[in-house]
Amino acid sequence: MRLWRMPAAALVVALVAGAKASPGADALRTGFGETLEELEAWDVSAARKTAEALLLRYGHGSVTDELLGRVRFFEGDYAGAADILGGGPSDFARLAKNGVAEMRNTREVESAHFRLRVPDGEDQILVPYALDTLERAWQAIGDDLKEHPPEKIRVEILRDAGALSRMSPLTDGQIHESGTIALCKFAKLMVVSPDALVTGYPWQDTLAHELTHYLIVRRNGNTVPVWLHEGIAKFEESRWRGSPGQSLAPTAAACLAQRVRQRRLVTFARISPSMALLSGEDATVAFAEVFDAIRYLFDERGGVSALDGVLDRLRAGETDERAIAEVAGESFPRFQAAWKEYLRRQPLPAGIPPVCRGNLEFKDRPKDEKPEGSQEFGIPIDDPVVRNAAHLGALLQARGRVAAAAYEYARAESAIGARSPLLSNDYALALLHASRDADAESLLQASLRPFPEVAQTHLHLGEVYLAEQRWARARDELLRANAIDPFDPRVHAGLAQADLQLSDPAGRARELAALAQLTGERR
Repeated sequence: MRLWRMPAAALVVALVAGAKASPGADALRTGFGETLEELEAWDVSAARKTAEALLLRYGHGSVTDELLGRVRFFEGDYAGAADILGGGPSDFARLAKNGVAEMRNTREVESAHFRLRVPDGEDQILVPYALDTLERAWQAIGDDLKEHPPEKIRVEILRDAGALSRMSPLTDGQIHESGTIALCKFAKLMVVSPDALVTGYPWQDTLAHELTHYLIVRRNGNTVPVWLHEGIAKFEESRWRGSPGQSLAPTAAACLAQRVRQRRLVTFARISPSMALLSGEDATVAFAEVFDAIRYLFDERGGVSALDGVLDRLRAGETDERAIAEVAGESFPRFQAAWKEYLRRQPLPAGIPPVCRGNLEFKDRPKDEKPEGSQEFGIPIDDPVVRNAAHLGALLQARGRVAAAAYEYARAESAIGARSPLLSNDYALALLHASRDADAESLLQASLRPFPEVAQTHLHLGEVYLAEQRWARARDELLRANAIDPFDPRVHAGLAQADLQLSDPAGRARELAALAQLTGERR
């Protein structure tokens, strides 16, 4: 998710206006603007050269020190930036100071194309999976966008939503309201640890999403409007694990279909300056809209070459409407009309409930601010008969009466269908304990159709396959669980077992290391 930008010209006026008139003032002002533009395009090495040349010519002063401080900040040298910026008026002084504090207890690990900072403790288990995801995404998404930056890209895993607020211009309230869990800003990726959320979230897809933003900026500078930025990033975020266009949750697609029928779409103009400023429901709809706009362009107007054509035209200075019209071969209003008709034609699997608010629930969010029904992860169960049946099933299961528990869960599930992953998983466990593995497998697969982002469902399905010695399928499901909630020791124990049977000693060693860290440090 990408933030708004403050035009470089406005910053020049704000920070250079007080400089004394002199023969070199115009050159200083020009150099200042050039450095800011290079930082805005995330060409940090060029910005450093420009800033150092200004320092050599003009010496230390408020303007040159501001530039050097910002360059240090963009390079990830928060201590150096804080020393230079001190307590100055720039917001970068605050961000640099916060960066020093947030990075104090972290470790940096490098791969071929990334510099990854991760907090000490359990978050260290993310390292091998994060770097693998990022390197795969760097190659695949870079191929699609024709952009492979030469520099190593900085990535910071942050402990919680508060850390993201302290490291960005977003407030804590904006983060919780919009469900923002990552940003690509200041020439780096910032991603909240999945351990900061009650049920985790698709954190590996999110890394690929933010990397897509980075690659777009390095390819096009600041010529791509927010709605296109977000649409391309959402469309490409599954590319690290396969083809693009796999990442839209079925419930979000159903929500979009509902809003299409109601003629209540979020306009592209409202998406600017940032998705992070939209409410939870509108943010869900907006992401689905821009995803489908790019999918339409991809499916109906030329695939990757269509994306490349639009980006080329934007880089050449054309507007988004003209760029799309030229690539699509029709006026922009006709493109929008055709896209909306495309939305109406999209088939939706039967029984998919429209969930128009994300289920992201931060652990640090006050109880009175949590979204209604968030703990259900899906559709809240309002029917008292269904609730009573589910409650009775839980009581019976706790007492070891698994057949009776399965009967009560079946009553509840038959009344609402696969609308509550929590209920479906409880029911599946009862079936497993009753040695009804095939029924449990069918139930879990049915639950994944509307809710593929529930780690527990993938975990339990993986455990079914482990019991049946279907090792490859077990590993696939457990890796899906790990891509959402990697802090459950059962995931890594299961993966270690599967890797042993699949003759993957490196994978097994990785999983045993993660398991040892979790079981040794978990409180």
